[in-house]
Amino acid sequence: MTYPPGDPGGYTSGEGQPTPPPQGYGPPGYRPPRSPWSSPLVIAAVAIGVIVVIGAALGAYWLTRGSGSEDSSTTAGASASTQTVTSTITGSGTGSAGPAGTSPTTQPTPTTSRPTPTVSGTDWQGFLSGPRCNAADDPAIVIGRTSRSQIVICQVGAQTGRWYYKGAAPQGTIEVGYPQKVGNSYVAQNGSVTYTVSPTALVITDGDDPPTTEPMLEYWTSS
Repeated sequence: MTYPPGDPGGYTSGEGQPTPPPQGYGPPGYRPPRSPWSSPLVIAAVAIGVIVVIGAALGAYWLTRGSGSEDSSTTAGASASTQTVTSTITGSGTGSAGPAGTSPTTQPTPTTSRPTPTVSGTDWQGFLSGPRCNAADDPAIVIGRTSRSQIVICQVGAQTGRWYYKGAAPQGTIEVGYPQKVGNSYVAQNGSVTYTVSPTALVITDGDDPPTTEPMLEYWTSS
């Protein structure tokens, strides 16, 4: 192949071969094309998009925080309401422990009503200085006083119909078990001696001897 004079084939390099022009550059005066991202409209659109995203994120945050606050407030209110109702119920219950600082109500122990005898110097168990019922819960059902004697007929606890007779006189004291009620009188038998107590007199009979009668000065009965 032959080449024109002065043209060694277009591939001289180093040893006289021409160097190819720089890649990516055009002829003199050529300006490379501008990137579409450098457009003011594109930049403005991107900025607006970023602002919208940030605003949405902030709005979601504040909405979530407000909802949590309302839930906490509602929960606290419900807890307080529940606590109040519980305290009220507890306070008005059966004596089980009420709210803190409140002592349970203690019902008073009912007391047994005791009669008040009309005989002077006596209480519901007999004479304060004289014959009295034996046990702490034995009530007197009859109390009498004559010029010589003091008489008490006592009931055995709550056993209706079970009685005992106690008497005191200058000669001494006596106790007789299980007198019987005859009409409005009580009859106690001690061997050959019989003591009959009525609202009007104490009559003492010993065998065939004439009875001794002591008129009642004071008499009281619970029946």
